[in-house]
Amino acid sequence: MKSGKRILPFFICLVVGGIIGGYSDTPLPFLFLLIATGTFVFLGMDIAVYLLLIALPFSFRYILPGRIFEIQTPTEPLLGMLATVYCVRKIIDRTLQKRKSENTFPFFFPICLYIFIMFLSAINTPDLFGTLKGTLRATVYVLFSVVVYAVVQNRTALKRLFIASFPSAAVAVIWTVIVLIYHIDAWQWTSAYRSAPFTNYSVYGAFTALFFLICLSRFLFDNGPYDRVLWTVWFVCFGVGLLMCFSRGVWLSVIAAVGFMLLQLGRGVTHKKVLFIGAACLILLACLSLPSIYNIFVERISSTVDLSYASNRARLLRWGQAFVMFVESPILGKGYGAFAMLYEEDVALVGSYTAQYQLGAHSEYLQVMAELGIVGLAVWIWLNLAFLRYGFRALKTLDDGFYRAIVIGLMAAEISLMVHFTVNNLLNGDAIGVPFWGIYGLLPAVVQMAAHEKNTSETEDSV
Repeated sequence: MKSGKRILPFFICLVVGGIIGGYSDTPLPFLFLLIATGTFVFLGMDIAVYLLLIALPFSFRYILPGRIFEIQTPTEPLLGMLATVYCVRKIIDRTLQKRKSENTFPFFFPICLYIFIMFLSAINTPDLFGTLKGTLRATVYVLFSVVVYAVVQNRTALKRLFIASFPSAAVAVIWTVIVLIYHIDAWQWTSAYRSAPFTNYSVYGAFTALFFLICLSRFLFDNGPYDRVLWTVWFVCFGVGLLMCFSRGVWLSVIAAVGFMLLQLGRGVTHKKVLFIGAACLILLACLSLPSIYNIFVERISSTVDLSYASNRARLLRWGQAFVMFVESPILGKGYGAFAMLYEEDVALVGSYTAQYQLGAHSEYLQVMAELGIVGLAVWIWLNLAFLRYGFRALKTLDDGFYRAIVIGLMAAEISLMVHFTVNNLLNGDAIGVPFWGIYGLLPAVVQMAAHEKNTSETEDSV
């Protein structure tokens, strides 16, 4: 029966795929796609989450006729159905008064408040339809945290989550590294990523850093038995991928996250700190000794405070625009997504180039402040601090090497994004939005999983 339930979603998708192929010139394909996705998710929500993570690095932007909607396929259809099915199931359970013994999602109230503020900000928007469309899309991403929390309730589900995400991410990173080596002359420019799964070096670097930090945490904090050869392969893969990134924001975020991890080692493991720092310095020196790399690296660092640098001037202009929008509507902002509607690039600063897709404020915090006002910014900061507070509290009680390593790795990954968000806004894309909100739900799931196993073990010992 269980095997039939697992196979049925794939059979449905195969049948609907044939129907779509036969009626590709009609509106039916989109309808059939929604029906297939909804049925698939309803019958196997956990499988849908794993499939989403497998496809995540390779999702592509699809624009429906008339540019009414722009979606990342297949990520966003799966996300939408996951959120919808989860909410429907909760409503049915409440209606039938089914009470399960599962714990309540600890961040449920702040994320609901954040979603409410996004919708409420529509009162000031210059484009009501655009804001509501963007808010619905953002809501789906936020609710992914609740879905992950509901799906990953035991160590087996956690293992499957890693199996689904790590190989797929490694393939995408290796593919990108090969593309960058082929375009080594343009390595430091976004144009080098045209044939890669990622759109630019900021997205690529932030995505790669997440997996690198989780691998590093496993090495530093998990002394239990696990396949160290496999994890070494992952670590080398994402480490090399990170070295190929040219984003200053990524460099800053990784340094901050690694610093957090080294602080968690404590006083009794100084040798690991020395070993890691020494190895990192040797690798950095080896990379800088390569032809032309040193000059490019120094130029990149020195350009950080160079106001004559075009990208710096453009970033300052966007930050200034965000402040202006905030001053005009300080309480609830200009409406979710309004920055892209109101901002116009200065040709004197950026040349004749016009962004292909919507523009951002180059800072997640400033964009939230401009679009959602001081109320939205306060809730957004609350979301981030609540995550960190929950993680630090958990670290005081976690003794198990496996769970402690996972929690520190997840916290480091999220900290790297929080730091990176000061100079970039990346949550609008699925490659970063899905991991960010997924980790937001995964951390409490892992912590409660560890507590449950510890209580079970203590009970068995007492008996």
